[in-house]
Amino acid sequence: MKKLTPLIIIAIFALTVTIVIVATFMLKHKEVPEGEFKNMIGAKYAGSMECKKCHERKYLEWATTLHPKMMQDAKANPLVIMGDFDTSSKIRTFSKEDVHYSIGNLFRQVYLKKAGDDYEVLPAAYDIISNKWEAFIDRQKKSWFKECAGCHATGVDPVKKTFKEAGVGCEACHGPGSNHVKAIAGYEIPTTINPQRMTSGSAAQICGSCHSRGKDKKSAHPYPVEYMTSRGLSNLYLHFDVADTKSNPDMFWPSGEGKYGYMQYIDWKASQHAQAGITCTSCHTVHQSLTTFQTRLAGDQQCKSCHTTTENRMAHKIHTFGSCIDCHMARTMTGAGGGLTGRSHTFKFISPELSLKKGGVKNQPNSCSGCHHHKDTPLEDLVEFLDAAKKTDMPLPYSAHKRPPVKK
Repeated sequence: MKKLTPLIIIAIFALTVTIVIVATFMLKHKEVPEGEFKNMIGAKYAGSMECKKCHERKYLEWATTLHPKMMQDAKANPLVIMGDFDTSSKIRTFSKEDVHYSIGNLFRQVYLKKAGDDYEVLPAAYDIISNKWEAFIDRQKKSWFKECAGCHATGVDPVKKTFKEAGVGCEACHGPGSNHVKAIAGYEIPTTINPQRMTSGSAAQICGSCHSRGKDKKSAHPYPVEYMTSRGLSNLYLHFDVADTKSNPDMFWPSGEGKYGYMQYIDWKASQHAQAGITCTSCHTVHQSLTTFQTRLAGDQQCKSCHTTTENRMAHKIHTFGSCIDCHMARTMTGAGGGLTGRSHTFKFISPELSLKKGGVKNQPNSCSGCHHHKDTPLEDLVEFLDAAKKTDMPLPYSAHKRPPVKK
């Protein structure tokens, strides 16, 4: 009997291995259910809380970023309102009780009021940096569903005037997730959009669907209605007329940079970064808020992680402390109150000479006048200083290299 024991053990082991192999083979080759378990066809929005059940860590990290705070329910949680409603204001013409949703929470906050089956964009924004109210340039009543909804909420239907979730949720980038939730183990991948598995250009279009301006080709909404449910599957340009300098010259500065907020994608498309394959996620994180602007590194460290050979020569001598962002990402995007807030993403240095040629900073911002130190410096002086800086030894006095006056 003792001689048989090893044989019995070997036989049991072999049988177990065989069962495991057969079971694995059968599971792998089990016929895949049709329809919703197989792909994204017919998928509906499930909500970010549904995603949290399996992707808790990603959800918790995403919850600290700017995207979920793009739109918040002020009735459910009044603490999300950052504006000062206690102090009287001639600019603010509405009360805290009027506010149903807040929009934004970094630089400024805009407010929505329930108006029938729509939401009205209230006509003043609160500047969080200066703690002051600023009036909109355009004071006309605006329908939120018509003008803004697609980029402030997830699962928006502008016809039915409904949305699944306030803020930019998981499905705003990964697509409607009901099929993904129901998919059997091993078949989840085709039921959702994963930008990391896409070409860089297609992945950037997902960001560009909100970080650009233009018109939906079918509905004329200023956000891509059809593309919202097919982000990552379709081509943004088939659904959306993205603004450009030829068709929409009023939306751009003479230098080519976008004049208004949320035009980063259009700027980037015109940049050398885009040509080199450097995309949004090369610099920005999506699920984590490592820095204020969700960049992978803080400030100029982000630029210098790639641009390691820049020398403090010629024009770069001016700012030996390093100011890549201030010079190559000038503030060119106009906020709702008229001031320049967002930064250019063409990454071009905009010379003060161009402002001089166009009749001043109001007609063309530049990289120098946006600095608080040079805010009031005459453009002619800035041009002269740059000319001198381009000389290898930066000779003094630089006024000796003055060029002829620019004809206006």
